Amino acid sequence: MPPQIESIKLIEMISSGLKQEFLEDFFTEADEHLLSIRLSLLKLEACGSEGEGHNLMGEIFHHFHSFKGISAIAGLEPAEALAHATEDLLRLFRSGQGEADQRRLNLLGSATQKLEQMVAAFRTHKPLPDHRPLLAELNTECPREPVAEAGAPPIQEEHEVPPDPVHRAHLRGLGVWKYTFCPSQALSLQKININAIRAQLAQAGEILKSTPVVKGKGVISFEFLIAREQAPTDGKEWGARGVVIQAGEEPDASGLISAAGPQAKEPSAHNPFLAPSHIVRVDLDRLDELLRTVGELVIHRSRLEIELGRLVPKGGHVDLSGVREVNRMLGRSLRRIREDIMRIRLIPVGEIFSRLPFVVRDLSRETPKKVRLKLEGQETAIDKYLIEKLKDPLLHMVRNAFSHGIESAGERAAKLKPEEATIELSASVAGDSVTLKVRDDGRGIDAKAILERARQLGLKPPAAADNDTILRILCSPGFSTRDGADRTSGRGVGMSVVHTTVKELGGKLALESEAGKGTLFTLSLPLTVVIAETLLVSSAGQTCAVPQNSIREIFHAPEADLQWVDGMEVVSYRGGILPVTRLAGLFKLKSNGQAVWCILVISSERGSVGLLVEKVVGQREVVVRTFRDPLVQVNGVSGATELGDGKPVLILDGAALTSGNVRPADTLNLVPPGNGS
Repeated sequence: MPPQIESIKLIEMISSGLKQEFLEDFFTEADEHLLSIRLSLLKLEACGSEGEGHNLMGEIFHHFHSFKGISAIAGLEPAEALAHATEDLLRLFRSGQGEADQRRLNLLGSATQKLEQMVAAFRTHKPLPDHRPLLAELNTECPREPVAEAGAPPIQEEHEVPPDPVHRAHLRGLGVWKYTFCPSQALSLQKININAIRAQLAQAGEILKSTPVVKGKGVISFEFLIAREQAPTDGKEWGARGVVIQAGEEPDASGLISAAGPQAKEPSAHNPFLAPSHIVRVDLDRLDELLRTVGELVIHRSRLEIELGRLVPKGGHVDLSGVREVNRMLGRSLRRIREDIMRIRLIPVGEIFSRLPFVVRDLSRETPKKVRLKLEGQETAIDKYLIEKLKDPLLHMVRNAFSHGIESAGERAAKLKPEEATIELSASVAGDSVTLKVRDDGRGIDAKAILERARQLGLKPPAAADNDTILRILCSPGFSTRDGADRTSGRGVGMSVVHTTVKELGGKLALESEAGKGTLFTLSLPLTVVIAETLLVSSAGQTCAVPQNSIREIFHAPEADLQWVDGMEVVSYRGGILPVTRLAGLFKLKSNGQAVWCILVISSERGSVGLLVEKVVGQREVVVRTFRDPLVQVNGVSGATELGDGKPVLILDGAALTSGNVRPADTLNLVPPGNGS
């Protein structure tokens, strides 16, 4: 029996929980192989098949080969067959008997995309997309026998994937029926268990497949596919043993039945994210560091017990120096644990960004538009929770920019724009927030057309609208600028999804657009639950925490130095002026007069603003709990914490404090060169 079939039978026999754990590993590994294939194909298109290109083809070949192997083990036979066909084509390239021209590279790209779709469908238990036309096209590009590389040892012929057991049974003229056994305590008392049923079924016919099925709340059943010449007539007898008989599966037209069901129609929009959302791959060195720190905590605890045992009053005085020293060591170890755990949770945003060039490339191949995706800030590390939540919104926004923002080649030529359009995706961390930007150098948003479309849909927009109003219309549920759907989602339903996700994360979505020059969407998101270094400040009896990473510096200024200019309170600062916000005024509190104020310079990418407080209480590590309920969200406040006394302390949002009048940043470039500025 071929090793692929033996592996599949082994997977079918393991428990449901273990099988699910294995499948999660399969999806993660499949995602890594397919992503590596995509990246290598992009490099191969740029450098050609000589020199480095030959090495790249070797890497792509090995990734396809590994993917084929894990697909066979997981029982995803159609994907295994397709990967095997791509191996044959790559083997042809590497032997020098076939040219890796653009048409064939596009064929490999299409095969990779099809494999992504098949894995995604398999993961969500949906019908697999039809791979047979693409498989036939790949087979026509290759000779019947695999071609050995020049100077390489002969390649042994690998086993072809045989027809599945159901198909073989039908070829032999046998019928297939499904027997489902539901064990119970009553049946067990009669010595009717899974082993007894399996033995009886083996006498009734040929067991083709056996699968345990977990139905929840500890209920499990066993499904058997039985091949036999005649239809069963003893249904009542089997029913008394807890077995239900149904008509079995029909063979697939290609002789391969997928584990996810029948073939599906081509998906309208491809999602390149395949790995499970709750899995984080951790470098072993980081785990070693964490384990060493935990070991230190164990030692500190032992020492603390010793020191507590020594707390015997001597002459009315208790020596606490040893306890204080242990407390300092515990603090250092806890800080290291916090930093290690945060490093484990932090993942480069490039994990999302790296998939999106493939989306733009695939869309460009299907339309006359020429679009380049420019990525910046891929090394920016953000929380794994945010990574998972932002996958679909960013995918929506890139597709929307391509479909609605970028003009046709004729429109761009008429506007004297470069033939190749640019979509820019960037990420940065400013203070205690993460900023993501999606910018295109396309036609911009036609405000009049949006308002007219809103009226047609029964909305009541104002006669004229600014960017904020246009954004609210675009994010309205069900709003779309098109009557029909195309392969790329419109800025209607897609923007509603984006707005909902950003709101759930406690963030903000902003829009800037200029007709004929382009559109910029900005997502500002607060950090999720995290331990942060803060400064505690107070004013008018209100104590707040300010994240240290948003504070540029602190200085003192007398009351006489504060001036009002054009309705804005400012103070002299570094040869210029600095807008000032009073902490007491933020909460509508009346502050007592101060001869000298303490001013915290809060900075973001927009610029700087001075936060006027009465005093700085001290430095403290706090657990940040962000506000996600819109009923308690307040502008300028990102979350809350407590300092051990049970009283809540508000945490200020540096980005929100700099959303008004600010001292401009030293280097501020809102519109990049070449974007129509």
